[in-house]
Amino acid sequence: MYDDLSLQFTNLMTGESLQISRKNDIKLIEMPEGLEGCEYEQGLKERNGYDGSDYQYSRVPARDIALDIGCSVISRVKEYRDKIIRVLNPKTDGRLIVTYFDSVKAITYRIESVKDNTEGIRNPLNMHIELSCSEPFFETVEMSSIEISTWIGGLRFPFKLPFHLKRRGEPRVNIVNNGHVETPAQIIFKGPAYHPTIKLLQTGEYITVKRELTSDDTLYIDTTVGVDSVEIERNGVREDAFSAIAWQSDFFQLRVGDNLVEYTTENQVMPQSVEIRFRERYLGA
Repeated sequence: MYDDLSLQFTNLMTGESLQISRKNDIKLIEMPEGLEGCEYEQGLKERNGYDGSDYQYSRVPARDIALDIGCSVISRVKEYRDKIIRVLNPKTDGRLIVTYFDSVKAITYRIESVKDNTEGIRNPLNMHIELSCSEPFFETVEMSSIEISTWIGGLRFPFKLPFHLKRRGEPRVNIVNNGHVETPAQIIFKGPAYHPTIKLLQTGEYITVKRELTSDDTLYIDTTVGVDSVEIERNGVREDAFSAIAWQSDFFQLRVGDNLVEYTTENQVMPQSVEIRFRERYLGA
């Protein structure tokens, strides 16, 4: 059932990785728990004097993952035990990449426990590992990048006749989120621009930054819940520009399916480029 399952644990502080599968020296003893599906919490409000309840919200709590691993290579037991304890360090964040058939997804974790279950078992190495993932969704390993073409065409050398002058591109693009849930976006806005705005047209949500960007400035916006950052990079130095956002701005998420995203500025100067980066998120590996 899990012969095609491979787990790669990476310590994000040291960069050291640990590969576990049925085909490695360090093997999965059984199918891990917590990779497929999620637990859900629903908020319901009782109807005073009436049957049933009114639905308020649903949320996905932190994800727990548990697995048992073993090794039958007696000559390398101490080496592997030391590596497992070193890579699965509870003091640092880790990144788990799950490869299952043709699917590759990732999730960030913290170690809850690493227990040695070797006593009384013939296998010379048997350990039980528990992980806690505060962000419960698996996501694509690679970040998707979509650019709104602010300028199209122009002279290129060598060129052939007839040639076309550079012209303005459409100030919007459709971003398709094929994940299971909405996902945050990282927006990179290269100046020049005056009071740049990025807007999700389907919902009307937008982010406006009340600053003037020169051609040497780059605006970075991150709509990740708990991050919600706005920074401007100038001469290689980033500064916090959160106080410059318009008060009605909303750090929107990319919905499942189509997302028509548009940029505007309050002057006629066009930015060099506007780029939107995101990772699709999934309810299971």
